[in-house]
Amino acid sequence: MNRREALSLGAMALGAGTVAGASRAAALTREQDMGGRPTTVRDRLWLWGHPAGSHNGQYGLPGESSIAPAEAAAYMGLRNVLMVRYGSRPELPFSAEAEALKGLDRVVWSIEGGGGFDVEAALALRNRLPNLRGLIMDDYFGRVGPPAPPMWLAANDPVFPVTLTLAFPEAVAPTQVELAQSAWGTGDYRCAGFEIEGASGQDDWQRLGHGALPNETGAKVSVELPGEPLRSLRVRILGTHDTKGAFSCGLSRVRLLRGEQEISLAKATVEASSEYPGHPATNLLQEAPAAAPEGPFSLSALKGLRRKLAAGQPPLDLWVVLYTGEFGLPYLQEHLALCDVVTLWTWQGADLALLGGSFPRFEKLVGARRKVLGLYMWDYGAGRPLPVDAMGTQCELGLTWLKAGRIEGMIFLASCICDLGLETVEWTREWIAAHADETLSAAR
Repeated sequence: MNRREALSLGAMALGAGTVAGASRAAALTREQDMGGRPTTVRDRLWLWGHPAGSHNGQYGLPGESSIAPAEAAAYMGLRNVLMVRYGSRPELPFSAEAEALKGLDRVVWSIEGGGGFDVEAALALRNRLPNLRGLIMDDYFGRVGPPAPPMWLAANDPVFPVTLTLAFPEAVAPTQVELAQSAWGTGDYRCAGFEIEGASGQDDWQRLGHGALPNETGAKVSVELPGEPLRSLRVRILGTHDTKGAFSCGLSRVRLLRGEQEISLAKATVEASSEYPGHPATNLLQEAPAAAPEGPFSLSALKGLRRKLAAGQPPLDLWVVLYTGEFGLPYLQEHLALCDVVTLWTWQGADLALLGGSFPRFEKLVGARRKVLGLYMWDYGAGRPLPVDAMGTQCELGLTWLKAGRIEGMIFLASCICDLGLETVEWTREWIAAHADETLSAAR
């Protein structure tokens, strides 16, 4: 049987089972279908759904896709779908798209933030979609909080070490220096290892400490200092996390403290051995914004949404997307505290080798929130095929964590590439078939 024949037969089977499937989904309680005891691995597997053709001509993908989410789910052997808007599709009020998904076990629908324009339309699906179990906020945390503060960036391909020198009109005696990783939108200009030097006079530099910044937006590292008077402090950045693009470095903030008291840098001067136009080192002396603005991605909007989710019938879970590169974002914890399910995603395929190390940090960050692993079937970050061995790595890790109860589900992205004949998609389909009927412990 070829792929197109399998797609057609799968869609026919899904249509024939629509009424039974909707009844079965309606009978499942919220505790049973996400917080309880599904019997098999398949019960915990999801497909990330987009309208047909959403990714055509993008991300280096070959060919033209025409497959809809329900059809793709049938082809992949999956019974749960997250329906996520792409651009302006599907159009409100989502009637046709909701009808097509009634035969699935569970559906989670996307919204734009806590108070976005499509929230009410998604909530209204309670009346038409008996298997609706939650709402998901996609690409949420990149839009939370105030605009990113000004940052210093070195020029592309600088000579390392790149130096950043602060001079003080009067001696200061810091006991700690704090560096904050850059927050450039493309994820490059990321500092790696660094050294701290201090001078009490003219060029009598002494090494005071060293460290390394995590490869995460806004991640902070503090280095203890001896607390002796300094007239100058120098940061020597030894390398970069960048594996493509700028191959450079940057910082979003430098702070000096004595004990718990921050030392003012208002009268300090700062010079860098390399600067990117428009992002001078003087940006590091500016104060960070104090509070997040109101709007659809504000904390108050999220609290309002939580009340609506709890008030209606059935009560719905709130899902959110979190990328490995967002672990250090400000305002993260207070927004996470209002979410039920946090999905973890690794944007760059090359970073999947780090997933085993990222996951314990994710667990610590998310705490008691329920956790679901997101798996790309194409390297969207690099715009190229995802190697099968990289897909195998994340699938096997996910299955291990699922069976151990460390996650409660896995999501495969995306429906709109399932009919392109991609090697990794076809491998994933076979992997799902091989493991989907394995029984999970009743305690999971």
